[in-house]
Parts: sequence; structure tokens; C-alpha cells
Amino acid sequence: MVKAREKWGFFKLMDHGVPSEVVENVTSRLHKLFDLPMEQILKGGKTSSLSLGNTMIEYMEEMDKLGMTIMEILAHGLGLADDFFSKNFEEKDATIFRISRYPYCPLPEKIVGIGIHSDSQTLTILYQDKVGGIQVLKDDKQWIGVRLLPNSFVINIADTLEQVWTNGRLKSVKHRAVVNKEKQRLSIAYFMNPTSSATIECPQQLIDSVSNPRKYVPFTWGELRYLLLTTRRVRGKSVAINNFLISS
Repeated sequence: MVKAREKWGFFKLMDHGVPSEVVENVTSRLHKLFDLPMEQILKGGKTSSLSLGNTMIEYMEEMDKLGMTIMEILAHGLGLADDFFSKNFEEKDATIFRISRYPYCPLPEKIVGIGIHSDSQTLTILYQDKVGGIQVLKDDKQWIGVRLLPNSFVINIADTLEQVWTNGRLKSVKHRAVVNKEKQRLSIAYFMNPTSSATIECPQQLIDSVSNPRKYVPFTWGELRYLLLTTRRVRGKSVAINNFLISS
């Protein structure tokens, strides 16, 4: 898992332990929501026959468990204590989902579902249906589609985990979502955020004073989150984190 993150920043996860019925339940209800008239969608799909609350909570809990396990595996693979990352997520202030259903597009080469970007948080767990559409920018020059595997999730490292918490050891890459010419596409992105008081600082084990000196001063997630909300992105990459760069 660590090797995949060092090279690609993305990997596909199977045998993840998330019950298939949980995924099927949330995707089915989300399709019903998106099928409603726009006026009802804007009201959160509040109808007597459609309730998303408990369904989303159940899905969120599964994503949280999976994310914590991934964080522990990554820490172990980096030679750190298994709970080095995960202990900072035990008390969450907020959970962020991005749920998107893209309509089919007769001219997909002229439209992008979500433009080029990297994620600002620590870790993203992405569900995408059988239509697919996520593409990764390899070496800043080649777009590569993420091949679909049944009952799998796409996992990607985000900027905070790459740049600061591992001092560049893991990789956060730019990616995008494209639309399909004939079929609509559903995706659910779950973004892991630590508690606001968590200190983001690369451990000494991943620092080398000659080949990989420390790049950022320590900061709290709350400090960075504020800057993320108030700072513009540049070419799809958040520059908020640059406020904590150590001057050379």
C-alpha cells in the first residue's frame, strides 16, 4: 500500500470489509434523490418515501472505520506507530462528503465533470459506479484512467498527508473526473479530516537533514482548515499549505 502511494498516490482497494448492502442502499437512495424534481432536491429530498439520514450515517461509519484502518496500515508501512495518524481522527469536528451524479454528455471531449485538482485533506475514499470516469495525472503529463473493479474503492492521498505529515514521502497527485457519452455516473467521495486541535508535523523518522530536510513548520488542522476556506487554488492545487513552508 505504501509503495503504491509513493509512486501513484492512488490505489484500488478490494476485500475492504464494507458490506455490499450498505453501498447498495446508499447508492439506491441517492439515485432516487437525484431523480426527484430539482425543487425537492434543493430541500434535501424530504419526502415521506425517501429518508437519507440513517443511510448516510451508516455509510459514513463504514467509511470512517475503513479510513482508520488505512491510516494505521500506512503508518505501519512507514515505520511509525500504528496509531500515529489515526489517533488524530478519533474525535472529528466534521465529516465531508462530495456526492455527484453526472448526466451523460453527447460531447464528452468538450466537458469535464470535475476539473483538475488535488485534494487538500489527508485521505479520500472514493466510490464510483460501473461507469467510472476518474483519471490520474501521471508525472504531470499523461492522463491515466482508473480501471474499474467490482466492489472496490479508489483511495488517494491528499496534500496534507503528502506534503507535511510525511514530508513528501507519500504522493498527492492531480486528478479529474470525465463524463460519459451514453451513461450517467454516480460518485461518492469521503474526505478524512482530523480533529481541529490535531498537530500536523512530520515525525523525525521521515526526516533526513541532507536528502529530505523538514519542509514545513508544525500547525494545527484548524489553522490549515481556515486557510483552505479563505485561500484560492492555483491550477487545481491549494496554496494555503504554503503558509507553513520553512524558508530556505
